[in-house]
Amino acid sequence: MSALWLTGCDNGDTVRVKLQVRPASSGALSRLEIQAQVAGRQTGLRYKWFAVSGGCDPQESESPATLFQFSENVVRDRVSVEVWRDNTRVSQADVDVKFDEQRARFAKEQPPAAQIEISSIPPYEQGGPDTRAGIAGKVSGKLAPEYKVVLYARAYNAWHLQPTVNAAHAIHPDNTWTTWTHTGISYAALLVRPEFDAFVRLDVLPQVGGYVVARTIVEGTR
Repeated sequence: MSALWLTGCDNGDTVRVKLQVRPASSGALSRLEIQAQVAGRQTGLRYKWFAVSGGCDPQESESPATLFQFSENVVRDRVSVEVWRDNTRVSQADVDVKFDEQRARFAKEQPPAAQIEISSIPPYEQGGPDTRAGIAGKVSGKLAPEYKVVLYARAYNAWHLQPTVNAAHAIHPDNTWTTWTHTGISYAALLVRPEFDAFVRLDVLPQVGGYVVARTIVEGTR
């Protein structure tokens, strides 16, 4: 998927917008959540959403987000947003979207009989970028050599990828894994296929199915 930044004239009202796409939190494969990342003065902004063949709900909003629905038998589309302040369009952006046929195929299959656990649990604390703790665990069951472990810590009402952007952790020959994490109140370990796209911040963790083979969530050690 690709996203474009577009801006208006370079003045105090300049607004830049970039579209981010992620699978719908409902798990519906034909839907995508589209989020507008906005830079600039945001007071009084409205968002108008368009697609070539699919639908956007809502089509107009004061919130920089919409839920896109693919049309039947359509696997590629383009979603656009216009950003308005009063009667002036101050920015716009487009993103190409593609129906994930491989994920849909995995979703139809019975998930592999695999498990993941966290055996060394970091402390329960609010956390932050300057915190650090060790975390470790193991996997079992029906495993493939390309599987990886992805970790999240929950802090400030969201799940944050750990410990760095694009982090994915290898499974050792004895089926254990280990790394470090910023602290939080809860921790989640996902056993994933290599195609899994790990977002840096999530409000809701993905369920088991598709690219997620197994999942566990634990509260930090008090």
